[in-house]
Amino acid sequence: MATILLAGRSDDPSLAPARTNRLTGWAAAGAAVLLVAHKPWALTTPQLWAEDGSSHLAEVDALGAGAFFTPYRGYLHLLPRLIAWIASRTADVAYWPAIYNTAALLVAVGLFARMASPRLNLPFKPWLVLAFVLAAHTGEVFLNITNLHWMTAFFLLQQVLMARPMTLAQRLGDFSLILLIGLTGPFVVVFMPLFAWRWWRDPHADNLAVMTAAGACAVVQANFLLTAEPVLRDQSLPLHSGRLLTFVGSRLVAWPLFGPHAAIAWAQPVLGVLGCLSIGLFGIWVLRPHPRRLLRAQILLAFGLFTILCLDRVRPDTWDFPDLQNGDSYFYIPRILLAWLAILEFDAAPKLAGWIARGLCLAGVLLNLPTFVAPAPPNYHWARYCDAIRRGVPAEIPTLPQGWIFHYHGRPPRP
Repeated sequence: MATILLAGRSDDPSLAPARTNRLTGWAAAGAAVLLVAHKPWALTTPQLWAEDGSSHLAEVDALGAGAFFTPYRGYLHLLPRLIAWIASRTADVAYWPAIYNTAALLVAVGLFARMASPRLNLPFKPWLVLAFVLAAHTGEVFLNITNLHWMTAFFLLQQVLMARPMTLAQRLGDFSLILLIGLTGPFVVVFMPLFAWRWWRDPHADNLAVMTAAGACAVVQANFLLTAEPVLRDQSLPLHSGRLLTFVGSRLVAWPLFGPHAAIAWAQPVLGVLGCLSIGLFGIWVLRPHPRRLLRAQILLAFGLFTILCLDRVRPDTWDFPDLQNGDSYFYIPRILLAWLAILEFDAAPKLAGWIARGLCLAGVLLNLPTFVAPAPPNYHWARYCDAIRRGVPAEIPTLPQGWIFHYHGRPPRP
């Protein structure tokens, strides 16, 4: 991996695709180890996290497989509901949090490993993989099924960037993955312009099939989104554009590049100007004429769409400031996409630009390293509360994050 970072261009003949993919495989293994190292307690002392209980466990418990088609917060969550359903059919309640968290780990490992596919011809793939775990984050999206959709969204981006399938197995795999991920979270709607762009540029039957599958999922999720009751009060409040830009600068620029202290301590006007100027100028730079321009444009478009969607969804301009914990999952995808765009500049010309990109990425990793390992939360001893769920009687169950109570309403009588 060091060879790829320090030696010149990613298309150097000495870095054959097979070798690059092997290095990416090793990077995927390293990313999996780092993910576990960030939150080891999620596997050694597994507990439910937020909607793991109140949404996925409870609705699978009450509805069975019917929960697959029951929206929450305005869209379907097929994959976490499927994991919860399998757990409920294969193991005692005491083991459900362990199954949830392990399944979330396996999904992340699958995402990392898929980056090594020969069909995904990207420069600096090992570093793109490591960005998933080394970019600034609280770890909220890791090792729980509540936030699994923030990770699985990248399967859709991979699909947009992948070469067309060459075998029946690849076609079936692509199609199945699109359906599973498309019905897990609303992000297939965001990616539809990229799926359409791909088919417009290469109107092959395989691209049409993938776009059609993604489109069907997008229609389903969009219908739920448009007919759902508002779930976040802040969306109806007046917009404070200055504070919004402050959060953009804090969460997407200052924290990833200069560490958490800078994101909290710097003055709000400084953060707002930093966010506007750096993202705006960087966006112009990555769209300069270049053989990689189309790739960068697709990632930049995804970044813009995700950022607008997430800012509109959670309205951070209505929050108290400073805060890096609240709603961090909403900024995870834009941060990773910006990290990818920076990594794609490692071999930029002039060489100074490439060294600046490498230096900023390295500085960001080092400055965030002291907070990399998430402190262990309280152990609420999940096993003590399992009997109520076994019997299907109401219970108040403390879960993570700290202070969250799972109000288990009991299991309705079954005919």
